[in-house]
Amino acid sequence: MSRFHLPLVDVPADMASDEMPDLLRHWYLGPRARRHLMLRRFEEVDSELSGRKGDRVLDIGSAWGFNVMALNRLGYRVTGMDLIIDQFEAGKRIASANDVPLDVLGADAAALPFPDESFDCATMVETFEHIYIDDRVRALAECCRVLRPGGRLVLSTPNYRSLIESAKRVTGNHPWMRRKLPTMCYPEEGTDRGDYHPYQYHHPLPDEEIVRMIVESGFSIERVKHFLFILRSVPNAVFPLARAAEAIAERIPGVRRLAATSCFVAIRLPGKLRPSQSL
Repeated sequence: MSRFHLPLVDVPADMASDEMPDLLRHWYLGPRARRHLMLRRFEEVDSELSGRKGDRVLDIGSAWGFNVMALNRLGYRVTGMDLIIDQFEAGKRIASANDVPLDVLGADAAALPFPDESFDCATMVETFEHIYIDDRVRALAECCRVLRPGGRLVLSTPNYRSLIESAKRVTGNHPWMRRKLPTMCYPEEGTDRGDYHPYQYHHPLPDEEIVRMIVESGFSIERVKHFLFILRSVPNAVFPLARAAEAIAERIPGVRRLAATSCFVAIRLPGKLRPSQSL
């Protein structure tokens, strides 16, 4: 079976490198391994949406807006939001060049500025781990509130038990090794709220803890899946071999659970939220 693929967007030829957000320059336009890691996460999340043209989708953590543009091209009506709005200007320029709408706004995932039951689906692609730990249950409850009953929440986040995250927990204890990778790559569990910035905060959680949070927020879990084994540093020349090895690893159940990314597909249960859920 062929994998679900998203429509792509073209970056204007006159857009200088220093005008591009890092996620655009280093990942979407980066080497094959980085581009694969980025696009695969969006594809795995978006493949789990309703598939109904015209459905309203809320994309949480939109950054420069790739997912908003891609889903609009698939026929959804998409609103994007991010706590940090610095990348919106570049995204709007790209959207205009591709003649695709980009409806984005600055907002906090834990206090969504939308009416109850106003969306059919919600997505979070590599966003959940950057939400301040004390706000995550509230953010999930907000997703439940703005989704209609039966609506879908799909989120991807680093797999806490993956080979790469396990290695980070070891190397993170050695300052000289931490300096080799960006701050956002390592868990920052002791960050005070006053020092919090989503791009410098990385705190993955075990699958079972995320499942508990999602269920307690008013959802049922439809599935949890794991994918991605390629390292971002894989050279272009050996990328095809790495991709073939990844495809094999993802077919082996015990090995698959060590993949880099966990994806949670949840359905908003009917009925009003209980007071304890509405926080």
